[in-house]
Amino acid sequence: MPFNRKSCESAPMLKNAGKYFAAMVDSLKFWAKPAPIDDFASLADFCFAQSAHIAQTTLFGYLRTRAGLQHFNLFTDETFTEMLRPARSRLILVCVDDLALYCVAVIGARTGLAPDAMQQLGVRVMSHAVDVLADADLPEAELRAYLSDFSSRAEHTDWAARARPEHAFARSPQALIELAPIIDMLKELDNDIVVNSMRFKWRGVRAAFVQRLEADTLVARAGHDMAQQNGKKSAPERQKRSG
Repeated sequence: MPFNRKSCESAPMLKNAGKYFAAMVDSLKFWAKPAPIDDFASLADFCFAQSAHIAQTTLFGYLRTRAGLQHFNLFTDETFTEMLRPARSRLILVCVDDLALYCVAVIGARTGLAPDAMQQLGVRVMSHAVDVLADADLPEAELRAYLSDFSSRAEHTDWAARARPEHAFARSPQALIELAPIIDMLKELDNDIVVNSMRFKWRGVRAAFVQRLEADTLVARAGHDMAQQNGKKSAPERQKRSG
């Protein structure tokens, strides 16, 4: 089938991409000098944008490879795309999971951040991702359950191990295999190639993070932000006690 730009623009997967792909597009503006990651907002945006990009390119790339010349028909089929969108959002969550724990572990290794503070920072990053995905393709209950599970895992994380790349990205490559709408027989054949391909893609993300990170400034600003938030939450309690 010849390439048809108008048809591509009207394809459901492209037309209903959602607001989280705006963040992904921002991460691809290679002509702009990358801003430092020096506060919570830049950390959360980096983790989400890079995770959305990795999830999008690996999942769609795997499906295009398996579909061959029929991939355009596949991605314009409404039944298939309705099934694919939730899989894509779930993969984004797992990618944020892997990347957030790695980034926080590196921040902690550079600054001596306490484990409970690292857990809190990681949960804030995941909470940001859940908020961005809230209007997408997953029910709110599933998103909140994932956030709760992440908090529990972060509480028991070996942060020193997580700062080492070979221990940091295990969940997302396996999730790509599990979530891809492809028959199990082909997944078994593809497992090693697909997993290794995704692990390779994370290398560039890690390098960009290490290059842009200003850990001491980020921790100082994040701590100030958290103190302000805690102050706002405690004010009503103080009013209740005084009343």
